[in-house]
Amino acid sequence: MKKTLLAAALAVGFAGVAHAETSVTLYGIVDAGIGYQQTKVTQGDAWAKTRDIGMINGVRNGNRWGMKGAEDLGNGTSAIFQLESGFDMGNGRSAQGNRLFGRYAYVGLTGSNWGTLTLGRQTHVGSDTVSSLNPFGVSYMQAGVLNGAFGASTYARMDNSIKYMSPDFAGFKVGVGYSGENTKTTGNDGFRERDTSNWITTGISYDNGPVSVGASYDRFRTDVRLSGVEDQKGTTHMWNLFGAYDLDVVKLFLGYGQVRGSMANDVIVSSGVGSTGLNSEFNDFTRLVNPQGPNYAETNSYRQQAWMAGLTAPVGDSGKVMFSYQGSATKNSDDQFDGAKGRLNIFSLGYEQKLSKRTAVYAIASYGTGKLKFDNTENVKLKSTLVGVGLNHHF
Repeated sequence: MKKTLLAAALAVGFAGVAHAETSVTLYGIVDAGIGYQQTKVTQGDAWAKTRDIGMINGVRNGNRWGMKGAEDLGNGTSAIFQLESGFDMGNGRSAQGNRLFGRYAYVGLTGSNWGTLTLGRQTHVGSDTVSSLNPFGVSYMQAGVLNGAFGASTYARMDNSIKYMSPDFAGFKVGVGYSGENTKTTGNDGFRERDTSNWITTGISYDNGPVSVGASYDRFRTDVRLSGVEDQKGTTHMWNLFGAYDLDVVKLFLGYGQVRGSMANDVIVSSGVGSTGLNSEFNDFTRLVNPQGPNYAETNSYRQQAWMAGLTAPVGDSGKVMFSYQGSATKNSDDQFDGAKGRLNIFSLGYEQKLSKRTAVYAIASYGTGKLKFDNTENVKLKSTLVGVGLNHHF
């Protein structure tokens, strides 16, 4: 009898422990297809062309696997975590600089009444407020805003960061985050070095009925002092304003953003933000007039404006057509760049068809043209073409 009571007590105890355990979910996305990509750069009679035909991957979504979980702590508050790793479907290698959990690695607390506080490697506030307010999001290579005209101001990841996102207040949400260094090295001989570089990110969004609006602002500041070496200082500002209106038969999108300052800012470089996509091609162009110096976007005189207009339209219950136009105007007034001014235009058309709740097929066609003008050097032209079809599966 005693053994029976003991067994029952242990069973109840273990059941209580099991109930208190964190619920953990294993998930991921696999995405691959067949595509054609070509980029051609021309200056006068000289030209260089890169062409790639065959398997493409991570087009609609970057390939990834991860774990996430939550534990109810009571009073509407839960402990949460997420670990997510990106990889290349073609060769199986890790993405995001070969990090184990390069996409996400954070832990935090969340409550329905007060919001969510997280610490670790995570996306900046713009990823929550503006990145989805365009037809292709940050996906589909040059068709999306990340690798198109806007670059990483619309979607980026922060290391060693603290981030807070508010709950929904009548459709409004706000967020703020911080990532930075605050280190100082001294010795018996006094001051040696100090690094107080940092990244501040903030944003606001409104989503109610057919109207969605989002804004983001990021400030990157490098502040490094080394004994016997000139101080390293620089500040870069990025902001975006995006909006969408859903008419049921079609959803319309508009967006505008600016970058002011060096994309070689140490905080930007160490965070892996930098200049991405077709805009980054302009960096290589300026080596023609500045072979030994910094690239086009790597001084404080760099300026960028970018804009977007597009739409999506449902096709039946499970299909969607997507179209967008992106453009950008860039310049750098430093004398070493010979009055360089750039223009970029990207036109993209895509289609998605859901085969089930977790599986979809897609097709994408995108064409981009760019030109970089100089005062005393022959202009450089860029053409970029992407065509592909693929299969996307969530698990």
